Amino acid sequence: MYESSLVFDYDKEPRRDILCIDCKSFYASCEAVERGLDPLKVKLVVMSYPSDNEKERGSGLILASSPEAKKAYGISNVSRARDLPFPYPEDLVIAPPRMNLYMKKQREINSIYRTFVDDSNISVYSVDETFLDVTESLSYFNCSSAFELARIIQTKVFKETGIYTTVGIGDNPLLAKLALDNESKYNKNMKAEWRYEDIESKVWNIPELTDFWGIGSRTKKRLNALNIYSIKDLAHSNYYKLKKVMGIMGAQLYAHAWGIDRTFLGETYTPKSKSIGNSQVLNRDYTNKDEIEIVIREMGDQVASRLRKENKKTRCIGLWVGYSLSYIDEDGKTGFSKQVTIDATNSSRKINEALLEIFNKYYDVQVVRNIGVNCTKLEDPSTQQLNLFESAESLEKEDDFSEVVDTIRKKYGFTKLVYASSMLKGGRAIERSSLVGGHAGGMSGIEGKEDDDEKKKN
Repeated sequence: MYESSLVFDYDKEPRRDILCIDCKSFYASCEAVERGLDPLKVKLVVMSYPSDNEKERGSGLILASSPEAKKAYGISNVSRARDLPFPYPEDLVIAPPRMNLYMKKQREINSIYRTFVDDSNISVYSVDETFLDVTESLSYFNCSSAFELARIIQTKVFKETGIYTTVGIGDNPLLAKLALDNESKYNKNMKAEWRYEDIESKVWNIPELTDFWGIGSRTKKRLNALNIYSIKDLAHSNYYKLKKVMGIMGAQLYAHAWGIDRTFLGETYTPKSKSIGNSQVLNRDYTNKDEIEIVIREMGDQVASRLRKENKKTRCIGLWVGYSLSYIDEDGKTGFSKQVTIDATNSSRKINEALLEIFNKYYDVQVVRNIGVNCTKLEDPSTQQLNLFESAESLEKEDDFSEVVDTIRKKYGFTKLVYASSMLKGGRAIERSSLVGGHAGGMSGIEGKEDDDEKKKN
């Protein structure tokens, strides 16, 4: 192991009072509260595609589980229906997802947070996690510490919504998040505080590399190849070698291992590049090639609609096809992901032609359960590059047609104008238009009129 080659002076690092607040088992808690049940005591799972017949097993994903359900059945939020005991226990509540409810509850909770901080000191990290910088709020609420204010916020959220929250407290967002994930979720008071003084005793003693914010299984393998097996190893590795091997990610991981994070919540982030895409988990295994093509065309139409809505064109189309969980092809793969470069377009027809070209080239009667479409290399449609094989008149007609389709769908809803193929067996767009967020990957472009109105209201 290399000697530590870069040292941080905590006296020169920014110290703030940051809260990372998580709504405990959020979807499951929302369902419990709506049923008048205690989120911490009921055995409840939120599951997509549950069967209407209690004697049949559902086929969907478990999107959320209450703490008692996790404890009783050994499941997580990435489990499936088959992971539950069957026949289902009498005291198990199975709830289909209701995204409108969860989004409404999220808005209520974030409105409560905003009574403690202004907009520049709040950052919504996900549907159930939010960062607050309460440094300037302590004196206003007559609190001697962030820990005291965290308790007040927890109490207010519970009284007004019935939702339990856990809170990580730190000198910066990183330490607050690490405190949340590694301690507060297991404490009876649902709070934990990690400061710079706790780096050696707490951060370096995180048991698994993957328990650390920003380290997944692939990054863990790369670190293991460098003889780094713990956060303490990471903090005492050779910074310059780590940066040389892993680039800016290596430098960031090294700093994070020392608890260094110079992020301020008020900062705005502008991504270097943007992509528009969509993915979905199918409601069953698809084995019919024609049915799979219907879904791909629907998704291509959706992303094309989003491109036009954002006034963008794409030069790169990608398709990802994931097989059924039990299916592995002759090459030992569980799916394929390919992309093609095309002339800049936001035409549904051209995007679908590219997608089906990829699909027909690599599909060979595999059993499909996941499909994803992605458009990258986006640009503004300021200029139109003419194709020698297409007249300017035909391109203009196609643009006019797309505009009419988008206008009708925006005014009356997606289901008022659909392609005939979506009415055939295997079509998913009509059913998914009634969902919010699709629970699996974004419905923008095929939302119904009510959902579009709800977005504007939000």
